Amino acid sequence: MPRTGWHHHKTNFLVTRTYHIIFLIGIGLLPFIACRKDYNPSILQTNPNLLVVEGILDGGTGASSTFTLSRTQKIGDSLGSYTPELGARLTILSNNGDTYQLREQGNGIYTSLSLLLDKSEKYQLKIVTQNGSQYLSDLVPVQTAPPIDSLDWQRDQSSGDISVSLNTHDPANNSHYYRWFFTETWEYQSPLIAELVLQNGLLIFADSSNQTSTCWRTDNSTDILLGNSTALSQDLISQAPITTIPHANEKISVRYSILASQYILTQSAYRYWSVLQKNTQNLGSLFDPQPSQLIGNYHSLTNPNEPVIGYLTASSIQQQRLFILRSQVGVWDTIAPACPLKNIPQNSFNFQVYNYTDPAYGPYYFTTFPPGLEISFKTCLDCRLKGGTTQKPSFW
Repeated sequence: MPRTGWHHHKTNFLVTRTYHIIFLIGIGLLPFIACRKDYNPSILQTNPNLLVVEGILDGGTGASSTFTLSRTQKIGDSLGSYTPELGARLTILSNNGDTYQLREQGNGIYTSLSLLLDKSEKYQLKIVTQNGSQYLSDLVPVQTAPPIDSLDWQRDQSSGDISVSLNTHDPANNSHYYRWFFTETWEYQSPLIAELVLQNGLLIFADSSNQTSTCWRTDNSTDILLGNSTALSQDLISQAPITTIPHANEKISVRYSILASQYILTQSAYRYWSVLQKNTQNLGSLFDPQPSQLIGNYHSLTNPNEPVIGYLTASSIQQQRLFILRSQVGVWDTIAPACPLKNIPQNSFNFQVYNYTDPAYGPYYFTTFPPGLEISFKTCLDCRLKGGTTQKPSFW
C-alpha cells in the first residue's frame, strides 16, 4: 500500500512554521509576545536560518522514504511562505557501512528508491547542503509497527460532529510509543450541476470526461498525534482520537475517506514530539506551561553550535482506510452558497459561441422559450474552484 499523507511540503509547512516559532519562543520571546504594547526586539528581525529536517525512514519491505528540507523564517514572515533547501545531497547510512542515496524531487523534497532495511542494524541520515555544510543524525533502530486493529467513527449527539478514533495493540509488548498521521479524501459536488462546459471557447455538453460538477479533494494531517501504553499492563491503545469533522462540513456531503498511518517511536523520540505537541497546543497564555527549546537527534558537523531541527525515526508503517457515507450519519445539512441565475441570448449565428464578458460567470444550460442560455457564478458550477479535482481516486 502506498505511503501517503505526510511528506508533501505544502502540508509540512505548518510543521516547519511551528518549529520556527517554538524555537524562538523557547529562547525567550514569550514575554515580548504577551506585552500589551507592540514590541519588536532585534531577535524578531533576525532569521536564524536553521535547517529543518522532516520525514521518517520507512522500514517496511520495499518501501521508499521521503524527507523534506527547509529553513526557518523570520517570525514576521507571512504564514504562506516556505523556504525549501535545494541542491542538497542526502544519504542513508547503516552501522555496517551500507549507503543509500536519495534523489531530489524539487521544492526541498528528497526520496529514496525502494529499500529493504535490515532490522538488526541501525541507520542514520547524512545531509550535505549546497554550500557544503554537513549534518548527521544519530543512529536509530528500525522498529516494527503492529497493525491498526480498527478505525471507528461516532457522532456527538449534542454538537453533531463526527469523531474518528483508532484502536491498536502489540501482542509482543514491544511498541508502547505510537504516532499517527492521516490523509483524508472526500467527494463533493458543485451547488449547480452544469449541463454545459466551455472547451476551446465553445459550448459543449458535459459528460464524464469533461464534467466540472463532481470533485474529489485530498488533505493531509498537520496535527501531532501521539499515544503511549506505558501506564497499562498491556501494550494497547483504545479509541485514540484521530480527527473531528464538524457538523455540516462539506467533507461528508457525499462520501468521505480517511487513510490512517501508524508508526512506532523510541522513548526519546516520543519525548521530542510530546514537547512539540504541547508547545503548539498551549501558546497564547502566560498561565500555560512555558514552551521548551526542541532538541532533536540531528547535529551539524560543520558547526557543532548550530541547532538542527528534526528527529529521525525508522519504523515500518501500518495503514487502514475508513469510508463514511452521508447516508450513514443522518441529518447533515451543508450550507450552499447563493447561486443566482441570469439568462442571456444565444449567439444568433452559432449557438456554441459563448461571449459573455464577465469572467465571474459560466454556462449552466440552454433554455428553449425564449432561446437563450442560463449562466451563474463559476464558483457554483465548477467544483475545482474549491481545491478539488475531477479525477476520481483509484481507491474510490
